[in-house]
Amino acid sequence: MSEEIKNTVEETDSSISKSKAKREARAAEVKAAKAKKNFDAILGWVVGIALAAVVIGIIGMGIYTSVTKTTSSSDFSKGLTAEGFVEGADMSAVKDLSMEGMEIPFEAVEYMDDKVEAQLVQAAQQFSFYSDDASKTVEDGNTINLNYSGSVDGVKFDGGTADNQSLTIGSGSFIDDFEQQLIGSHPGDDVTVNVTFPDPYENNPDLAGKEAVFECHVNSIYTTPEVDDEFVKEHYSDLAGSLDEFKAYLKEQGYQSNLDTYLADYITENASVSKVPSAYKKQLRSLIKYSDEQAFEQYKTYMTYYGYNSSDMSFSDYTGLSDSEYEKHLKEEAEKQAVMDLTYESIFRNAGLTISDEDYEQVLNYYGSNDRDAAIAKYGEPYVKQTAIKYTVIHYLKDKANIVKGGSAE
Repeated sequence: MSEEIKNTVEETDSSISKSKAKREARAAEVKAAKAKKNFDAILGWVVGIALAAVVIGIIGMGIYTSVTKTTSSSDFSKGLTAEGFVEGADMSAVKDLSMEGMEIPFEAVEYMDDKVEAQLVQAAQQFSFYSDDASKTVEDGNTINLNYSGSVDGVKFDGGTADNQSLTIGSGSFIDDFEQQLIGSHPGDDVTVNVTFPDPYENNPDLAGKEAVFECHVNSIYTTPEVDDEFVKEHYSDLAGSLDEFKAYLKEQGYQSNLDTYLADYITENASVSKVPSAYKKQLRSLIKYSDEQAFEQYKTYMTYYGYNSSDMSFSDYTGLSDSEYEKHLKEEAEKQAVMDLTYESIFRNAGLTISDEDYEQVLNYYGSNDRDAAIAKYGEPYVKQTAIKYTVIHYLKDKANIVKGGSAE
């Protein structure tokens, strides 16, 4: 949702403590999200059905129909063994990708410095707040919070008074020369702004060409902290002790994430299975349809939230697909998912891998938002283990990979 220049903000001159509480709450959220962030990046390309389809649906690419041959199912663990393997699968039908020790060009997975800098900007923005520090000065480009009351010939006019108004200096959202007269002021200052309404003035023709006086009170300035050693110590002390260390951490994490993605993409592009159990493909079709249905419901909620009437939305309006086209879509997607699942399982089995307790708990927490019982209840332990298998495989292949930099291995 885009920002509007004249949106009402929550902070006021008399309740700066709310701004502080908000910052502290945000800091707690960010800290809690750190451990999950990298894990999300790894799982983003392997969880497939459970989460991705819902997101796709929200942006208008979900597929839904109320009448198809496929019956939806929310039983994610159906068709899987207790170990998370596909029931009745013939592993000899799975193509051996021979990925152990594969060469990967460093340039293909390097995390560039400009991305690190972009992350630092994002880190600072996460802790931005409205400051009432009187030593701060309003400058061009600042966003401020202010109260104002306008009058013409000493008489206030409709629409000329507002409290806790958000205004970006230099945006041109207020009439000419209004914003410029606030430059140089400080939080807590009262500023008299003299302007002349344009002629014509479509918003209020009665004011066209008239001189007006606005009595303004600057409440606060939206402030983004500087990312330096102190910032890192205050907000990211669990990751680094200085800015240089934090940059190194971000660069390494980005590199590891790129490496994960490279390996996952390779599997996606090269996986092949000559025979997939029909019962498993049928179940995957049911799961995909279930996720599409959930996506459709979320889409309608989304549209309603933004003022659109989606109650009469039909299948053709939403997707443009007939029932037979949707069935074809289900079959194609189920085949792709099955091939991926079996390929990860084959690598896992052939390498003699096991799921560590730590990896299993991470996957469990990912699905259950730290409520392991809820995760098991919704997805079933076999499905959680199947995801953990994929997670384990990627890390195994990464450990075995031969990273080639400048013509030689690292």
